[in-house]
Amino acid sequence: MIKRKEKSLKLNMVLNAVRGMMGMIFPLITFPYVSRILGVDPLGRYNFASSVAGYFILLAGLGIHAYAVREGARIRDDRAEMGHFANEMFSIHVISTLCSYGLFTALLFMIPKFREYRSLLLILSLQMVFKPLSVEWLWPVYEDYTYITVQSIVFQFLSLVLLTAFVRTESDVNLYAAITVFSAAGIGLTNIMHARVWCRIHLIRGINWKRHMGSILTLFAMSAAVTVYVNSDTTILGFLCDDRTVGIYAVSSKVYAVVKTILSSVIVVSIPRLSSLTGEGSQEKFKMAAEDIYKTLLTLLLPAMTGIMMLNREIVMLVAGPAYAQASSSLCLLAVALFFCFGAYFWGQCILVPTGREMTLFKITLFSAFANVLLNFVLIPFWRENAAALTTVAAEGITCFYARYEGRKYIKPEGITGVFWKSLIGCGGVTAVILLLKPFFANGYMHTICIVICCAVVYVVIEMMLKNPSLPGLLAVFKRKASNE
Repeated sequence: MIKRKEKSLKLNMVLNAVRGMMGMIFPLITFPYVSRILGVDPLGRYNFASSVAGYFILLAGLGIHAYAVREGARIRDDRAEMGHFANEMFSIHVISTLCSYGLFTALLFMIPKFREYRSLLLILSLQMVFKPLSVEWLWPVYEDYTYITVQSIVFQFLSLVLLTAFVRTESDVNLYAAITVFSAAGIGLTNIMHARVWCRIHLIRGINWKRHMGSILTLFAMSAAVTVYVNSDTTILGFLCDDRTVGIYAVSSKVYAVVKTILSSVIVVSIPRLSSLTGEGSQEKFKMAAEDIYKTLLTLLLPAMTGIMMLNREIVMLVAGPAYAQASSSLCLLAVALFFCFGAYFWGQCILVPTGREMTLFKITLFSAFANVLLNFVLIPFWRENAAALTTVAAEGITCFYARYEGRKYIKPEGITGVFWKSLIGCGGVTAVILLLKPFFANGYMHTICIVICCAVVYVVIEMMLKNPSLPGLLAVFKRKASNE
């Protein structure tokens, strides 16, 4: 049996939040640099190529990550069983990567549109090669968030150094893509070595395909549907519009993605624990953990949405500069999408997946993806990047309400309304601060940073005065070491 120290769920949340915070800070440094150096059109070229490559990376990964986290969490204390399971997942991932790369190569020469982006697509596709080596699902299974937090910061810093050293003109877009691949390669190689702490990863022949592939393909179909309604806007913009439109939308979607990365860290660390509790049959503990996650998510989500909507223009100026001012309207719409996105993620990944209702979630996401693609084709020719943002709101809303309807058949969180109203009152304070301070600050970096800091302080004070149950726990975890719950 593997001896391990039970880790605090809140500490894991904070560690993953730190990782997400670094995932925000570095893009806030690199993206303003890249958007200004490359310009609107080259940035649009990169984002279109990245969206296309993303589909093949998804195909290569199948649904292995979600499935391995869920199943691995249930057997993580049995070294022999876990070792064989890990090797099965690695071998399946390698095989699926070879198949995906073959399809990618064929389509690269068959689709005329892809010829314009051939060099970018070839460079970005190399990320597929290193994905199997990363065995990213091992770290949430063993709740080793210290390692992945440190690793993430190291490679983000190295990427920043390479970016400023080599990307100097708008013609360096291929170098920018190569730096993205460097990060994926470094993470893959270091992960496969660090994985030896838990098990030795290698290819095997004796794969129990019948046992794994049903759930893997179901989760893959679900992930594919999610990816379609998340990425199809950029891809369809690239096909129906031009590189400039994609470049404009890249700014608002980048801010949206950064905020999602930070807030999703609250949920991601909870999935292995929730799966473990369902495996143990601890229904009451499962409900309590889910309620805690839901309340914490609302406490963080609502002020983030408020700040983005109130400071949309300032955020665009800060992140990309005046050339991208047109992105402020689509950013406002994507801020609304955040609410539905995390509602869908909570009810889907924290409730339906741990309780084994993947097929239900798949049907939901498939319907949402179809609606999103259809709306994109209908609306993008008229409203361009704003249509892409609006269809994201619609798709996330469909998923959220449908997943909530199904999820409440298994769990009905209590005390959520009180936290919602307390957070909403705090958002009122955030709105007042922004309206009061805006006239007294000149536009610029310090303008936005000072307002954000003041808003954060006011929000925390209001929530503590209102005794929001989620806030003290989040603040206290920074002051204590990991301990058993």
